[in-house]
Order: sequence, then structure tokens, then C-alpha cells
Amino acid sequence: MRAVSSVLATSWIRLAFACVALVGALAACGDDDDGGTIRGDGGGVPSTDFGPLPDGAPPPPVDLGVDGGGACVPQIEICGDRIDQNCDGRETPCGDTDMDGINACRTGDDLTRCDCDDARADVRPVFGTLPGAPELCDGRDNDCNGRIDESAACCEGCASLGASRDRADVCTPEGVCDCSTAPGLEPCGPGQTCCGTGCVDLNTDFANCGACGAQCTPQADGCTARVCTCGTGPACDFITMCTSGACG
Repeated sequence: MRAVSSVLATSWIRLAFACVALVGALAACGDDDDGGTIRGDGGGVPSTDFGPLPDGAPPPPVDLGVDGGGACVPQIEICGDRIDQNCDGRETPCGDTDMDGINACRTGDDLTRCDCDDARADVRPVFGTLPGAPELCDGRDNDCNGRIDESAACCEGCASLGASRDRADVCTPEGVCDCSTAPGLEPCGPGQTCCGTGCVDLNTDFANCGACGAQCTPQADGCTARVCTCGTGPACDFITMCTSGACG
């Protein structure tokens, strides 16, 4: 009996030492402040950088990009860099998530030539011959040019134009109301509209009759009161040309 008791005691002692060693190892591994790269910026809650993830992978913890006062400062989102620049609480996947034909911005891109918000199809930059998305008064950089709500319809500098804000198309960074497609730094004159070709009179302009870019067809030879005309009458029907002020 004494021999059996001695063996049991020895076994219990060895088991106790093994448990102590195991607990120590787990404590060392489970609270490793040195493991991995910790990222964070002024005042933010740091998050661990786990390295690159494949496209479509669930978003990792993000650096919320807060300033010293704790407020997020929106910037153009760079996909795949593990940082939430636009303050939407997630990292944007790379590619063309919103299916507008323009890929998201990546590190090293010209940020005015890539999709600065790849979650919204109504946000896109100039792409080839296509214009950027119209700048809306929504607190977003719709045309991805680095400015927010700079269109004449939104900016305070054009407020004095009242209902005639179409005399300009933009406010400069200094807040000056301007028709950017016309010479000088000012809106178009009264009765004119700022179009892609400059300041025009939509009442009489053959290439912009009634609206910017609304060019009359060969069935007309003039624009009167915003309507395409042939001579002193209406435009000809679609199979008849307007010649010398008459349909024939």
C-alpha cells in the first residue's frame, strides 16, 4: 500500500507541474503585445494589420482615421490599404464594386482618375470622354475631383445669382462664382447660361437651343424662343430638310 501511495503522490506532483507550465505558456502567447504590427493614428483605437487579404474577403478591423479631437476626417478611400479613409466604418474592396465601369482607387493612383467611392454608382470621376458624375449638394465628392459641393448650385459664392445660378457652373476654391468654360473669372451675363462651350443664350443658340448641348437638326435653320425653327415657322418633319428658310 505504501508503494502504491508513493506512486500516486509522485504522479499528482508531476501533473501539477505540467499544469503550471501550460498556464504560463498560454499567458505568454495569449497576451502578446509584440505580435503583429499595430496601426493607429492620433486619438484612434489602434487595429492590427493582418497583411493583405484576397478580394472579397470580410473587412478586417479598420483604422478609423480620427483626428486629435476624435472626429473622423473623410478622405478619398484607397482600397486594399487596410485603412478607412472615408469614415464609413469599413475598408473598401478593390475592383469595381458599384459596377460603374471605373475601378476603385489604389495606392499610387491619380486620385482624380479613379473611383473615389466604389460603393456608389453616382460617384465617379472623368473617364475618357465621359464627364464625371454631376456634383450634387450632398456632402460628397461626386465627380472625384477632390472637392465637395463645389458646383454653382451648392456653393455659397453663387448664392447672389438666386434663381439664375445656371449663369455659372462652379465656385473656385477661394469661393468665387465662375463659369469655368468661359474666359475670365466670373459668371455669365444676365440672360445667358454657362454651358460646356461657354456662355450662351439658350433662346437663340442653334447648338444649345433650349438646353445646353441641345443642337437643332438639319430640319431647322435657327433657334427662336428656345425652339428650333425653319425660317419663320416650325422645324420641318424628320424626312424634310430646311433649305433657305423653307421645308422642301
